[in-house]
Amino acid sequence: MMKTTIAAALALALAAGSAMAEFKDFTVNGELVTKAQQESVAAEALANNPNANQMIASPDFENQVKQMVTEYKVMAKYARDKGIDKQDAVKQEVSTMTDMILMKHAVNAYLKDNPVTEQEMKDQYQKEADRWGKHEYRLRHILVKTEKEAQDLIKEINGGASFAKLAAEKSLDEQSKSVGGILDWQSASVYTGQLSDAIKGLKKGEMSKTPVQSPAGFHVLKVEDVRDAQLFPKYEERKEEVRHLLMQRKVQAFIHDQILRADIKDVEQKK
Repeated sequence: MMKTTIAAALALALAAGSAMAEFKDFTVNGELVTKAQQESVAAEALANNPNANQMIASPDFENQVKQMVTEYKVMAKYARDKGIDKQDAVKQEVSTMTDMILMKHAVNAYLKDNPVTEQEMKDQYQKEADRWGKHEYRLRHILVKTEKEAQDLIKEINGGASFAKLAAEKSLDEQSKSVGGILDWQSASVYTGQLSDAIKGLKKGEMSKTPVQSPAGFHVLKVEDVRDAQLFPKYEERKEEVRHLLMQRKVQAFIHDQILRADIKDVEQKK
């Protein structure tokens, strides 16, 4: 899976611009700062902040962005007055930043021309719902290090020993051992290793006949109860999250395609 790029993150933040504060034009040392410029700065700040939703919701968000832009403008004027903008290293860095800005707007333009459709969101949601499954399970388990330990526990339980008592005494799962090995309602799809298939293969009240392996060790597994799926969110609850997921995929595919088209060559070093 391709990782999220800077361009993708910025584009997604820009696409959420309608949720931003209502910025107003202002001037710094006589230089006009437009609403669009502030929104661009805000988008970059949001794209690089894991608490973006909280930032947008803050009543002080407009003032924070205005202060940020003011600092940029004041310090940029200072740099120009001192001739710092004429230094070769600074020129090279500015050129790189220009490329990043163009990349951001290219991605944003692509998303505008190729928006995520309602049908695409519904299709993605249905894939996730199908992966979750139609049923949820309440389990009881005992986690041990070796297959031999698990086999011995299965024999003890089949011989009449208490599953809950053995879980409390033997299980390596600190969270569930105090409640007799109970794992509360969950989809089988969330479990790793062989657990998911093993869960689906058991009926209510049944215990696995053999140890079930996962990355954590070996499990003695029992399905306590089964019900129709209830935990998976409704479409409207997942809609915006799905939209952003699909936007990210579109952007990644777009950038990847452009890279494949590019003529990229290593430069031989002169001896």
